[in-house]
Amino acid sequence: MGARVSVITTVRDGEHALPALFDALDAQTLGRDTFEVVVIDNASRDGTARVARERGAVVVTEPVPGRARARNRGVAAASAPLLAFTDADCIPRPDWLEHLLEPLASQPLVAGRVVLTTSERPNRVERLDSLWRFRREWGEWAPTANLGMQRSAFDAIGGFDASFRHIGEDVDLCLRAHAAGFPLVWCTDAVVEHPAETELRPVLRRSFEQAYSLEDLRRRHDFNSGEEWRHPMPLVRGSYAVDRFGAGAADARTDRGLLMLARLEYAGRMAGSAWALVRPRLARSD
Repeated sequence: MGARVSVITTVRDGEHALPALFDALDAQTLGRDTFEVVVIDNASRDGTARVARERGAVVVTEPVPGRARARNRGVAAASAPLLAFTDADCIPRPDWLEHLLEPLASQPLVAGRVVLTTSERPNRVERLDSLWRFRREWGEWAPTANLGMQRSAFDAIGGFDASFRHIGEDVDLCLRAHAAGFPLVWCTDAVVEHPAETELRPVLRRSFEQAYSLEDLRRRHDFNSGEEWRHPMPLVRGSYAVDRFGAGAADARTDRGLLMLARLEYAGRMAGSAWALVRPRLARSD
């Protein structure tokens, strides 16, 4: 009997992150013989592929960096009729797959919850990350940190759009699926945990990439592009840089260090939004 579901994760330089993911997958209440793990080594410069093979994964190599392209390669190598996407730095709870597969048996697209975790005494970067990341639930799209899809629906919409340069390919996938008659269903009992960032650099990189992708999504789907990133005043005055996060932001106003980090994150979004507008014009002029 073949695997019921293929767990697919895209990794770049994830040699040290993968063991914790595999430990969590080995602890699933769903029998290990009912699922396979497919790891896409996306241009890694470390021992990612070796670690994945040692833990029994199907390993696929995609030399061109890009999450959408890599995940498509992973799905092509997967053998199961059901697909479960997660990230290399996620820790699925033991009953994650069991809960995810219950609705996925009859629903083409199912999302679970992503719970952000912090250290016992979180630093300011962790606190900033906790204000907004993975807060979205019950919408028309969900992150591939915790997303299940029937292969038939995936194939029907052509998989991920490999033209996405940064992030946002998961939003695009869900929106195209909805338009094709495959609406997203939420399963809040299917939970993966994701550690908050502890250093500023990856937060700033993500803010740039997210703003860039929002502009891309706006052109493709009339998506809310977040045009407020084009207004520079929050960089130097006021509390909007943290107020925009909503719940939990009130306490952040009194922490000047956290407010400064929020302003830097806002600057990263401004830069990403601006680059998304300028880059196509530069390409046309070449």
